[in-house]
Amino acid sequence: MTWSCSTARRLAVSLLFGLILTACGRFSIGKPSRSTPVILISIDTLRSDHLPAYGYKAVETPNIDALRAESILYAKAYSHVPLTLPSHLSILTGMLPADHGVRDNVGYRLADSVPTLQELLKKNGYSTGAAVSAFVLRHETGIARGFDFFDDDVKPLNGENVIGRVQRDGGDTLKAARSWLDAQKTRPFFFFLHLYDPHTPYTPPEPYLSRYQNRYDGEIAYADSVVGDLIADLKQQGVYDDALIILLSDHGEGLSEHGEEEHGLFLYREALQIPLIVKLPQQRMKGATVATPVQLVDVFPTILDRTATPVPSTGHRVGQSLLTFLDGGAVRPIYSETYYPRFHFGWSDLHSLIDGDDHYIRAPKPELYNLASDPGEKKNTIDENRRANVRLRAAIEPFVKEAETPVNIDPEEAKKLAALGYVGSTVPTKSGDVLPDPKNQIGVFHDIRLAYTYYRNGNEPEALKVTERLLASNGQITDLWDLKSKILVKMGDNRAAMEASKEGLRRVPGAISLLFEVANLALTMGDLDTAQQHAEIAVKIEPGQAHDILSRVWERRKDMAKAEAEAKLAVATTHDPTDALMMLSRIEKSRGNMQQALNYLDKAVITNGRSTEKHPGLHAARGDLLARLNRNEEAEQEFRTEIQLNPGVPDAYASLVMLLATENRLDEAKNLIFEMVKAVPKPHTYTVVAETLTAMGDDPGALYWAYQGQHLFPQDAELRRLPQHVREAGMQPKRR
Repeated sequence: MTWSCSTARRLAVSLLFGLILTACGRFSIGKPSRSTPVILISIDTLRSDHLPAYGYKAVETPNIDALRAESILYAKAYSHVPLTLPSHLSILTGMLPADHGVRDNVGYRLADSVPTLQELLKKNGYSTGAAVSAFVLRHETGIARGFDFFDDDVKPLNGENVIGRVQRDGGDTLKAARSWLDAQKTRPFFFFLHLYDPHTPYTPPEPYLSRYQNRYDGEIAYADSVVGDLIADLKQQGVYDDALIILLSDHGEGLSEHGEEEHGLFLYREALQIPLIVKLPQQRMKGATVATPVQLVDVFPTILDRTATPVPSTGHRVGQSLLTFLDGGAVRPIYSETYYPRFHFGWSDLHSLIDGDDHYIRAPKPELYNLASDPGEKKNTIDENRRANVRLRAAIEPFVKEAETPVNIDPEEAKKLAALGYVGSTVPTKSGDVLPDPKNQIGVFHDIRLAYTYYRNGNEPEALKVTERLLASNGQITDLWDLKSKILVKMGDNRAAMEASKEGLRRVPGAISLLFEVANLALTMGDLDTAQQHAEIAVKIEPGQAHDILSRVWERRKDMAKAEAEAKLAVATTHDPTDALMMLSRIEKSRGNMQQALNYLDKAVITNGRSTEKHPGLHAARGDLLARLNRNEEAEQEFRTEIQLNPGVPDAYASLVMLLATENRLDEAKNLIFEMVKAVPKPHTYTVVAETLTAMGDDPGALYWAYQGQHLFPQDAELRRLPQHVREAGMQPKRR
């Protein structure tokens, strides 16, 4: 770490000021202590100007208000990047994004050489734990390094959801950490709680949904209730008074003030200014307010200082303890950046510098605002305030460091991609490219959101029309190739969906969502070689999902030993091992080991009970095993649970019909068939009914339902073949 003269002077002033404060009765901040509990609460996407603590009147946050009353409030705190992963890594490393190396939510992993706050505290004798609410903070990103306990049990990315929207309820996140927290009473600990609830989609639970017309505010009110639950727990455990508690956000939210509904694209104040509240042990300095601008990288040295934790000698850091600003302190330039428009849309990256009240935004068309007289940043003064323009334009340049397009693929995997034809002939951007200003692309950005809205609302034809129009004018928007593939899957055209994913991969080799899209589609279509090739490339990036796909590939190839090995690797590396446990159960069932197969499903049920994602077929599979073990009453309950959880899937109905028939409960079985057809009026349902009745030896009933299905769905190929299949089955000896 390189120390400048100015840095040395700041540290000297900081030490002197700390000694003065320590000597002054009620203004004392206390001495650093290795026994101080540290709680870091991050409420994702929370604008400071939407909290009563910062003067907002339209939402009630009694728990944050109570915390603020016993804390120091920083009136002007800023993020360095309006994206969840790189911003949280700046908090936990004390480094700007260019220095810790993670510039976007996807395609990056924190290098092992970068020391983290939790690692340093752990070396200092602390127990370290975290619970996060968003997929983008999963352990594969490197953020979990140094935590003894890290719960990221967020439902996995699948073929329908978008990465930034994969999240879990904040109350569930806190609940997942309670056992760990309860066990920390006798030792110093660091706990990081991440809440994602103010993030889109804004769907607060009741009573907040009904109470707030502004659903963003409703989610803030709900997040406040979770904060209240945590603080109540800390008080009950006798930890609160002794604790250092820091509440903050990683970035703000656009809320359409400059045409951006969410965040990531622009660097205006609404996306950068965040709440920052610091409660010292014994509530020292409670009620104080600091007006000097501060930044998120200041959190790192603050926690190290208060816990007497040695500062690492490696890495470039520009932050300083937040407590050095209690007397005002010198105003420093605060740097922020976003590469989101460049990496995702092929538009220019943006950079900003806040120096006091001046906010300079480095863009193809630069901007300059005065935050005191124009907090909404409506008037660009770049031409009339030439002195500030020249000064800030020069001052920002040392901060701007080039970022290569994220790939997260090592050379070995890159060769495999090239062998499959993904050479990257049109890399989205490179250093020196003249790229469009995102301000001038806001109409295109709204059209992209419109395509996603059509898709989420089930209007696939309109979603496809808008997506294809956008891709025709800018094929560099990788996210749209992913969206096009998802749309085509929903429309039933898997082959075209695969071609869309492959085209996206040709443009950006290594795009993880497209790798999995191709692998899963190939598996669905029976192209096992293609599925295996793409999953193997993804193993080092997202091992859990990759091993899960590979286990299914080997199962389809009837190589159960390799399928088992891959499934066990998936269990060890995935967020949610339910699917892998179901695979292991199927393998044991194929070997005739029914009890061991059931044991795996028992584990899966426990795992799935903690997950926000229900797995179709789990309870039906467990019911089948219980029936084979002659535990019919339990089997029936499992089939009924499956029907309740997944009423649109006919297989559980069919299994229950078979079970009822074996117990000679024929009237119940008959009634259930009618319920099944009513609940799932699709061609495949009639096929399932007919095949079930055929297996039961009821050929007339099977033919009746086959012809009923043919009458309703005359073009369905499966149903057209069904009567002949039933007749052929009827000629075979029946298994009784």
